[in-house]
Amino acid sequence: MPSPRSPFGFSLGFPLLLLGLAASWPALAAEPERVSYALIIANNASLDPKQAALRYADDDGARYYELFAPQARDTVLLSVLDEETQARHPGLAARTQPPTRARLKESLARLNAEMAEDRKAGKAPVLYFIFTGHGQRGPAGEGMVSLLDGPFNRSDLYAQVITPSPASFIHLIVDACDSYFFVNARGALPIGPAQTAAVTQHLASRELDRYPQVGVVLSTSSARESHEWSTISAGVFSHQVRSALAGAADVNRDGRVEYSELTAFIAAASQGVQDVRGKLDIFARPPPLDRSAALSDLGRNSGLGYLLVPEGLSGRMWVEDTRGVRVADFHKERERPLVLALPPDRGYYLRTEGREARLKMDRAGALVDAGGLAWSSSTVASRGAVEEAFRDKLFGVAFGPSFYSGYVASQGMPPVVMDEGPDLSP
Repeated sequence: MPSPRSPFGFSLGFPLLLLGLAASWPALAAEPERVSYALIIANNASLDPKQAALRYADDDGARYYELFAPQARDTVLLSVLDEETQARHPGLAARTQPPTRARLKESLARLNAEMAEDRKAGKAPVLYFIFTGHGQRGPAGEGMVSLLDGPFNRSDLYAQVITPSPASFIHLIVDACDSYFFVNARGALPIGPAQTAAVTQHLASRELDRYPQVGVVLSTSSARESHEWSTISAGVFSHQVRSALAGAADVNRDGRVEYSELTAFIAAASQGVQDVRGKLDIFARPPPLDRSAALSDLGRNSGLGYLLVPEGLSGRMWVEDTRGVRVADFHKERERPLVLALPPDRGYYLRTEGREARLKMDRAGALVDAGGLAWSSSTVASRGAVEEAFRDKLFGVAFGPSFYSGYVASQGMPPVVMDEGPDLSP
């Protein structure tokens, strides 16, 4: 339960948090209502017989679904969940459809109709198009990702997803190898270059520039094997993205996660990993129409619960639910509080090296203060060289204003405004 010293309780915490955040957003009331939609495609299988099947793409799809479903008007998951994933996420299989071209086309048509109605009503629909799985380049060099019954290539992306979409903004989040978005990343890769510059050139094509409402977050890597970590039963890049979107990347504490914050957060999380097989080199480009567009906006009543990690608690931490699903990782600075958004109606563990604290997120809008939790001893086991590299170094660098400011300056990115935001400390 919350700390007695905390200014927020379960009944008043979320409204007070919103009031505090709203003070930082004077123009919020004038903005059109933002309505989110998510189309998530997660496919372990590859159309290339030379590519081994992935183990955790379906797990990533399930976790993206659980993050977006409480905050989106409509969330679609196209995936075939394996036995282990169905056991971790009971009941979710009944809400999924297979990742085929026909199901994708049907889903897009339904979401586009819903978003068109939003536009007529003066609202601002936002579409998240998320893919996790295999990708490759075709004979003509055009990138594609693997659906169950065939490839979905770059031309399909523009013709079926981007061009007909009535969305005010589209956020493309892709974790796949050698797709039309990037040169190579996840999965067993064909021989070919792995250059961020090549990715940039590919994305800066005249075709994408015609759609200034589109932003992209892509996994790119020099590694030649899947970036999946058995300890978390997920892809490393997708896990970092979800951690960031849950609030771990909110460096200025305004309840929003912008592209620069997500990119800097992942750079900090990956900085200490020296094993080349675990190196990540992501590419992110905000929509040119609004380079400060939020990938995540947790200040709105999202249907999620909130975990406040107050000042005084610091170091590398992670949140795992009672099903064993790793929800978020972060490395917190001592001087600043952090708020994570978590799916409600379940129990969680907040863990750090050798210690853990159990908490219950019993409803949407609840705010739990980690400063009042009871801690006990715990142990974490892992094995293998890459396992040790991830265990010892991933999220090994603290993320906060100092790292963020240096990173965005080195990348030439427009920074977020460093408003101190509401005082969330106990």
